[in-house]
Amino acid sequence: MDLDAELELLLLRLRQVLTQRKADEYGKVDPATGQKNYVNPWEERIDIEKDLPPDVRKKPSGRKFRPYTGPVYKQVPVVEGLEFPLDPNLYYPPLEPPPPGAKWGDGRSPDGNWYMDVEDEKVQYWQGVGKRKTACAIVRIVKGNGQFIVNGKDAITYFNHYPYWWLKACEPLAALSQKNKFDIIAKSFGGGVSGQAGAIRLALARAMQDYNFNWRPLMKKAKYLTRDYRMVEPKKPGQPKARRKTPFHKR
Repeated sequence: MDLDAELELLLLRLRQVLTQRKADEYGKVDPATGQKNYVNPWEERIDIEKDLPPDVRKKPSGRKFRPYTGPVYKQVPVVEGLEFPLDPNLYYPPLEPPPPGAKWGDGRSPDGNWYMDVEDEKVQYWQGVGKRKTACAIVRIVKGNGQFIVNGKDAITYFNHYPYWWLKACEPLAALSQKNKFDIIAKSFGGGVSGQAGAIRLALARAMQDYNFNWRPLMKKAKYLTRDYRMVEPKKPGQPKARRKTPFHKR
């Protein structure tokens, strides 16, 4: 083999190595096996219509799914332009992404979970945020025996001993018969008691989805994961109320 042929073969191998390295750095799916070079837990899907007959046409729902094409570091999708480990002078820990398949960000620990200190003991919790009218709520659920605390008070006391609001707030857990297996710690602000109950319900459903993604189809069907968009109609400028108008006077 002459020198030119060896040089051409060497350049071809170098090009293949560089192409493979570039492919490994970005999201890629092997067309033959369907295997990805990254793991993204947010792409987890559940086949809701699994029990339907094969001749029934599936109706697409939700947002259109777009495959991930961004950069990948150790099988974890990362933000483009960052180099790992991160500079501790510029970023808070964790400075490395968690293991593949674990969520990260939102104040999570390096293993991808949330923890809080209870009597000098690390307790894992799952969290969700919800809104209703002008109220907002942050809910944490931990393994427990069914306690329900809102703003430091027992829930039935906070909701003025009105069972409708109490049941509305904890409805997702009660509907799945999980009420006595978790403790609910909620913080709500803004709006009234009824709006806060609706905000707690949405936040609780999102926390439950973070705990067990297989509950999502049932809660989605029951609209526990849907933000109630109904709001008070705003007052119009120059008019006394939202719909009321000043009376017409000819003179």
